[in-house]
Amino acid sequence: MVQRSIRQWPRTDAGHGPAGAGSTAPEPVAPRPVPPEPDGPEGVVPAWFMDAVFGSLAGAGQRRCARLYLEGLLGSCERKTVRSMTSCTSDLHAVQRFLNQSPWDWQPVREALSDVVEQWTEPKAFVVDLAVIPRYGDRIVGVHRRSDPAGGSVNCQIALGASCAGRDRTVPVDWYLYLNRAWGEDEEHRRRGRIPAGARQRPVEELALRLADKVSGRGRTGGVPVVLDLRGAGNTERAAAGLLERGTGFLLSLGAADRLRPGALRPPSRGPLVTVASPASLGLPGAGRRRFSFLVEWSPARDRPRKVWLTNLLDGTSDDFLALLRYRAASGTALAALREDYGMGDFTGRSFSGWHHHMTLLSAAYALSTLELAGPV
Repeated sequence: MVQRSIRQWPRTDAGHGPAGAGSTAPEPVAPRPVPPEPDGPEGVVPAWFMDAVFGSLAGAGQRRCARLYLEGLLGSCERKTVRSMTSCTSDLHAVQRFLNQSPWDWQPVREALSDVVEQWTEPKAFVVDLAVIPRYGDRIVGVHRRSDPAGGSVNCQIALGASCAGRDRTVPVDWYLYLNRAWGEDEEHRRRGRIPAGARQRPVEELALRLADKVSGRGRTGGVPVVLDLRGAGNTERAAAGLLERGTGFLLSLGAADRLRPGALRPPSRGPLVTVASPASLGLPGAGRRRFSFLVEWSPARDRPRKVWLTNLLDGTSDDFLALLRYRAASGTALAALREDYGMGDFTGRSFSGWHHHMTLLSAAYALSTLELAGPV
């Protein structure tokens, strides 16, 4: 295990988290992990990576299918379907069974992947973000129609992704699939999607808090803040209250209704594109007398806020907050890459476990590429 010195983040108003945001001393830089030397010629997916991340899979057959799928995701085919990625091999049906029917547990794989990613990225924040995955038809698990902020509605899946955000690399490592009332409660939908009993309709903010718990509770990175962007979905007050209850330093995006809170925003009419409003009390559930700051991103014309964030990191400097916004932007870039280049929306399986298997392998493929661990394709 790599010994690391993680930057300690500012105190929160609740007294949680270490101090030192304004320190100008240079950060110690830990040496980058060095993969073990291969015993023979390496393929696209290094053997050490398969052992480290997919060691929980039962048997060589499952690991072989995982490797074939990763190689396909990293390959050059335009659509990342099982059929197109395995068209040149005799393993099509084996990979399809591995993805859709095999009962392997994706959670230990994600935990192992998160461990590898943390060693390589030195996380400065954990980002929980919302991804809209457009879909055709209504047979794929989790698909439903919802309002589109641009107008109209869109047929889609809603996924929440949690990313480890380092100084120059951000990698999604865990996922939840939002289930609306039909998929969460209707027995016919649930039977069709093979949805387990424990997966029910839950509020978006609850899923986001669970993801934050998982990624921030796994690692060795104490004092790392959480950036939570629900893109207007979910209940902001409940999300903030949940983060406060956990003693987490956070940056939380506010929906349109939250921005209209009386007296909440009194930033200057002119100034930089990002401003920090004075601390204020909000009367959030469980907040007591704790105080918060608002971080405001302005439109280029600076006549209205483009995005407003709530934070309990009261000692954060402008550079600290700009860094957190960069990590949030990097998470958005990663989700866009997964959608456009790695086949996030190409999975045509209809089962709940199949979707989670696909997303787990998608994260592993993106980590291989982003961390520059893969061999030549």
